[in-house]
Amino acid sequence: MARLNCKCGAEMSNTHTPSKHEINVFYKSEAESAIKSNPKIRLWDFYTGWDELNNCHNTFQNRSEPVEYWFCTECKRVYEVQAVSCGRIVRTFVPQKAEIIRKADYSNLKELIVLTDLEMDELLSSNENETLGEYIDQDKPVRYFVTGDEKKVYVINDGQVACIYSLEK
Repeated sequence: MARLNCKCGAEMSNTHTPSKHEINVFYKSEAESAIKSNPKIRLWDFYTGWDELNNCHNTFQNRSEPVEYWFCTECKRVYEVQAVSCGRIVRTFVPQKAEIIRKADYSNLKELIVLTDLEMDELLSSNENETLGEYIDQDKPVRYFVTGDEKKVYVINDGQVACIYSLEK
């Protein structure tokens, strides 16, 4: 069980599961690497990291230290936290108002897969054996993209920019 206090004063917790505060963020390229290694990898196994690359403790994520993402339901900030390093907050992203942009070019952005604990609970209750490939192939109205410098995240809803998260200074 963990708690994190937001800058706005709200308390985030994973005491109740699934948690409305915990989210998992993956690069789409990490998912594609997992599928290449194991075409039948279940979404749950990828999500939890259980099915590791070549079963030898090489994870699909090429990150120096695993991170957790926390979402404040009050002010909508997203925190990136290094849980192993005593909960050190690495980065905080703050939502900004976005202008509606039609037919924008996202080719220079990296696509993200964002899964909440609540979403995973719903997905598993309807089909616990859904593969990662099946999940990725679904047409999703909301998609996420990050800039190359990872300072902005774009939330695209039905092809239009719905929100931009910027790195908080």
